[in-house]
Amino acid sequence: MFRFEYAIEFLRWILCPPNYLPKWHCGVWSEKDGKLLAFISGIPVDVVIKGQEVKMAEINYLCVHKKLRAKWLAPIMIKEITWRVNIKKVW
Repeated sequence: MFRFEYAIEFLRWILCPPNYLPKWHCGVWSEKDGKLLAFISGIPVDVVIKGQEVKMAEINYLCVHKKLRAKWLAPIMIKEITWRVNIKKVW
């Protein structure tokens, strides 16, 4: 098993850069006990390709609870974040 333990300050720094969009932080919560079951994040980035600046999204920190991995929750999370990014006309 491979597990990361990030400091709260680091997560705030990496997930909330200037011009970040809170809607690009997507989580699935348990109604029963309020625990976070899955999470994926996206942040806006400007990439220079052949001298031209292009607006893109950096998708990171996809986490899904062990018991939900067989339920195909990860592809659903990826589709959801893709949809949220595309709404902002970022491809």
